[in-house]
Amino acid sequence: MMAATATFAALATEASAQQTPTCDPQAGETCSSTQTQTGDVTGLVDIDLSVDQVTVSTNAQGNALAGGVTAASAGLISRQSMTGATVARSNVVVNGEADGQLSVDTTARGNYLGVTTDRATFAVDASQSATGDRVEAGTYVQAPNGRVLQGGFATSTAVANTVALGGPSSSLTGVIDQRAQTTVFAETVADVQYIPAPATFSSQAVANAVQTNTTGASHQDLAIRQSNAASTTEARTDVYVDNGWDLTVGANAGANRAITANAGGSMLIQTDQANAGRVRADARVQTNLQGQTVLAARSVANETVAGNNDIYLKLDNTQLNTGGVEANATYVGVNGYDAYVGSDAVGNAVTGYACSQCGGDVNVNNNQTNSGNVTATTNATVSSGRTAVVGANAVGNSASFYISRPGG
Repeated sequence: MMAATATFAALATEASAQQTPTCDPQAGETCSSTQTQTGDVTGLVDIDLSVDQVTVSTNAQGNALAGGVTAASAGLISRQSMTGATVARSNVVVNGEADGQLSVDTTARGNYLGVTTDRATFAVDASQSATGDRVEAGTYVQAPNGRVLQGGFATSTAVANTVALGGPSSSLTGVIDQRAQTTVFAETVADVQYIPAPATFSSQAVANAVQTNTTGASHQDLAIRQSNAASTTEARTDVYVDNGWDLTVGANAGANRAITANAGGSMLIQTDQANAGRVRADARVQTNLQGQTVLAARSVANETVAGNNDIYLKLDNTQLNTGGVEANATYVGVNGYDAYVGSDAVGNAVTGYACSQCGGDVNVNNNQTNSGNVTATTNATVSSGRTAVVGANAVGNSASFYISRPGG
């Protein structure tokens, strides 16, 4: 039989090392952790090489607390404050011909809390504050004379505050409070001569992010509060490929994002999101020869998704956006086949659903207010091609509630 355990480990950074709290669930202990980071945290990779395969991973985190609860009841009080800058950067120069894949992943996080649960009852009281100069992730791939024969990916992710919880047969309860006022910037730039295989280039910038996922006989009862003050959250992707056979390029930006999913029990979610900052996604691609190019820019100020693949969902959602939201997608193609180019900008977005085959019951109280400008812009120039599908969507407030079969 597996013993009941609850363990949380605070991960060290270049600027500080935190103590590791360990709790005894049989003694009814609640774990408590306080992390304060005032200095800058920087991760940097700078390489110039001629090899068959390129794999680069660069990470920078201000405060990080990771843990797990197995076959036990446990509680956690977590306080995280980041007032320094968090910067991760990958500079990659590829020379000649690479027979293998290109894989570059760059991530910068101000505060991170991650808890995995397994047959557990877990109560959380988490607070995160990110008010430093910036949270920035940059991936830069230079191969103007390079040939990447197996394709691959290059991606950048910058998130000021992150909470990720969940696992099988678990109950999650409690409060999550996130506050941000910092520049969040993710950028991916690539210049490659030849890619005759699927390749993905992307960037994602989010001020506050919460994600929960419980499966099996599970339950969630959570209050999530997210606030992004006057600031800029921007994701930018700029790609030039002389000859690309199958390209996917994206930029995704969000101020406040709460994504919750459950299966096998009731789900009660209360969200309160407020954004006063600028949220911008900018994706650009240029090719001389291309097979298929898919280009998308997406920018959402406040976003809530609550999905229960069981009977009952109760969702109380409040969203206020006063900041500007922009999504820009630009494609220039000289000669090729298929191009799909789109931009989506939304002030407030909420989705809630339950399971139809279970006799789903959805109860929603929704309040959305948007006073910020919302702009989606798509530009496409194709000199010669077979198919061009182009679109732009701008929405102030979007709400969708439905009952569906399990899996969608």
